[in-house]
Amino acid sequence: MSGSPSSLLPSLRAAWRWWTGELVQLVPQRWRQSLAANRGGMVLALTGEYRADLLQRGAGREERLAQLDLMPSRIPETREILASVRQRGAATTIRLPADAGLSATMVLPAAAEANLDQVVSFELDRRTPFKREEVYHSQRVVQRLDAGKKLLVQLTVVPRPAADGAVALAEVLGLTISRVELAGEEFSNFMPPRAQRFGTRLPSFAFGALALSAAVLAGVAVIIPLSHAHRTLETLQQDLAVVKQRADQSIAAQKEIDAEVQEGGFLAARKRQVPSASEVLYDLTHLLPDDTWLSELEITGGEVRINGFAGSASAILGLVDQSKRFVNAAFRSPVVQDQRANREQFNIAARVSEAAQ
Repeated sequence: MSGSPSSLLPSLRAAWRWWTGELVQLVPQRWRQSLAANRGGMVLALTGEYRADLLQRGAGREERLAQLDLMPSRIPETREILASVRQRGAATTIRLPADAGLSATMVLPAAAEANLDQVVSFELDRRTPFKREEVYHSQRVVQRLDAGKKLLVQLTVVPRPAADGAVALAEVLGLTISRVELAGEEFSNFMPPRAQRFGTRLPSFAFGALALSAAVLAGVAVIIPLSHAHRTLETLQQDLAVVKQRADQSIAAQKEIDAEVQEGGFLAARKRQVPSASEVLYDLTHLLPDDTWLSELEITGGEVRINGFAGSASAILGLVDQSKRFVNAAFRSPVVQDQRANREQFNIAARVSEAAQ
């Protein structure tokens, strides 16, 4: 069995790179993005099927270094080009075309900002044509509305196959990927979870990771005193209280969103139940004889009232009562004979039929 120190160095280096990468992930995302933009680096911009540009980012601008052919038969040549122009060990950003993603805006309560990622995750199924598990998403607050009571949030989603395929292509090209962005969305990151990428390489990292974990645990057991352990427990309890408070705020925000959606649905349903004046006027126009004219038409809720003159008020009542649009037609006042016009003045009320609506 071989176990010389020199044979363990590659595994230990790989484990160290993974460990430091996990620590970097603890830094807030907006800080990491800002630092990455200022630091510069390489960008592999996918411009079309089997085509890409290799860009050098720095000093607030980008310079194209090479145009790459990504045809499977040209992959070895493309790897050589990348190896000749990129810095050794430098991380690369993958840029997807703008049409690979979908952007939309939504209005959320201000309470959702404390746990915005989780709230937006709940809304993905309703706000986009995708399911939550089908996309990677990124969001940011673009404006505060109603004196800060509501947030205008821009949501951007990228289908997971697009991001995963881009990362797989970069690995075939021998690139180390730091982030996946969308053209026009410089502050978004659609990088697949680091745990997935590490899991695919677990066989080669297993020994180094276990050795490093054992060393860390031994150091913790020797250095940290019991009093420090008590303080750590108190800190964890405080963190748990903060997490619980954020969860309660998220639930409250979701309830407020559901209430607004339900209220909007109720108003729309109520509007559909009430007939429009144009519909009622259309039916009356085609229902009443040509020798009849109206002096007053009133629509209140589901009730219609008409005043006018006709040769026979009883005939008008019969026509209204027999129509499919109206039911329960009746005179609201006695019929009056107009001697000068030789017409009967009528005042009729009826209900709009729900079946007709």
